[in-house]
Amino acid sequence: MVTATYIFNEEKVIAAGKTVEEMMAPIRKMLLENGAEEIAPGVFCKDGFYAMDVIDLPLIYIRKHLKYLDALDIWTMDIDGEVEDCKEGMINYYKKRGYALE
Repeated sequence: MVTATYIFNEEKVIAAGKTVEEMMAPIRKMLLENGAEEIAPGVFCKDGFYAMDVIDLPLIYIRKHLKYLDALDIWTMDIDGEVEDCKEGMINYYKKRGYALE
């Protein structure tokens, strides 16, 4: 079972002129359309061969909309109890390649 958590910082979202629901909408839509289950607000899980969709699909969107990195307080992946901080990993990835994210 793979679980991904996407929790937004409400103040940063409002400062960007959006609501948390507006920011979550594209992530939620793509995950629910691809068979993930939202087990709590911003927490999605999926099992089976395509379980990594809960990370892979939003990753494609977030890479095209880097403002999400600033607005996400929590972006983690949990695979059978092993948790990884996806936000930190993505920031490090872009910094190593010379992109300014702040």
